[in-house]
Amino acid sequence: MTSETALVLTSLVLAYAVVSGLVKQWYLAPALIFGLCGMALGPFGFAVLDSGPDTSTFAVLAQLALTVILFNQAAELDLSAVVGRREVTFRLLVIGIPLAIALGVGTALLLFPVMPTWEAVCLAAIVAPTEVALIDALLEDDRVPVRIRHALSTESGFYDGFALAALLAAVAFASERNTSDVHWGFFLLRTEVLSVVVGLLVGAAGGWVIGRSRQRGWMSDVWAQLATLAVALVCFQIGEMLHGSGFVAAFAGGLTFAHSARRAGSRPETQVSDAAGQLLELTVFALFGGYAVIVGWRDTSWQVVVFAIVALFGVRLVAVCLALLRSDVPVRERVFIGWFGPRGIGTVVLGLIVLERGSIEQESLIVEVVAVTVSLSVLVHSLTAWPGIKALLGNSR
Repeated sequence: MTSETALVLTSLVLAYAVVSGLVKQWYLAPALIFGLCGMALGPFGFAVLDSGPDTSTFAVLAQLALTVILFNQAAELDLSAVVGRREVTFRLLVIGIPLAIALGVGTALLLFPVMPTWEAVCLAAIVAPTEVALIDALLEDDRVPVRIRHALSTESGFYDGFALAALLAAVAFASERNTSDVHWGFFLLRTEVLSVVVGLLVGAAGGWVIGRSRQRGWMSDVWAQLATLAVALVCFQIGEMLHGSGFVAAFAGGLTFAHSARRAGSRPETQVSDAAGQLLELTVFALFGGYAVIVGWRDTSWQVVVFAIVALFGVRLVAVCLALLRSDVPVRERVFIGWFGPRGIGTVVLGLIVLERGSIEQESLIVEVVAVTVSLSVLVHSLTAWPGIKALLGNSR
């Protein structure tokens, strides 16, 4: 990334900060604004953004952004409430996620008949993860029932790990690698369970250490903020070192971090990590808008657009409604949860993993799907946040 690009992105952040309060009142996703600005400032516009000759810088930024976002998102959850609503959470994770991936595979095979089955699994796994941080104004609206906000946040946090496990297995088969020595049961156990355990332990330890240190006056408020960000990155790194999912570890770490800090007598400090996560996310979307959106839509086919629409609004809605069937969640709330499953950095990161690790036939098609799906999701879910809340409440302002 050049110094000119850094200056442009910094100026863009400053300009957005001036009107950020107004944007939040309008329920517009900041990612939408930065994506549009990236399209205007990128190589197809004024050409003042330059991400470099390869995708490595973009990939690192995207992974850092997703890690911090997941940690912060989990840290803001009420852990006791999540446990208390375990039936809804269990249904969304154990039934909803696999069902969404399975329906996505069927949709891919129907619309792209030349695509091998394992590549269809790759595609379905890539577009499956949700990222409700894109519509954080909705999550912060107290009129939305708490159990809906908790369900969306918890599902979003664990989605990346489930999708990553399915993706890596599918990439191995799609790339025609030797998989005879791979025990997929252990692979899934390591990716999910081990990552969760590691994250819970690191988050709890980090929260306790920071809380006790602050209580004794050993740590200033500024360093408590920086230490929180460090805990998020440590969760990710240890998860990756153990060949699990750093993203799942980061989310699990956030769940216990805040709880442990409070038990140690300190209020968890996440302002700096929140700001860092938003800064990284918006930088990613500016570069995504500049380099991926226009190319993706320019080269796309009607099959890609139809797949994106079905994956975003059909597959997601069906999977959630079936997962919550015969639960105590009212139909209106099921539809609300099913509709608001925005795709964002999680989909981008998984797409980059395919490009870096897999040698598969339909790489260009997958790139198009990622560009179309994420940009369409950011636009539609941003514009429907306020009408969706009104429909959920059953009244108008």
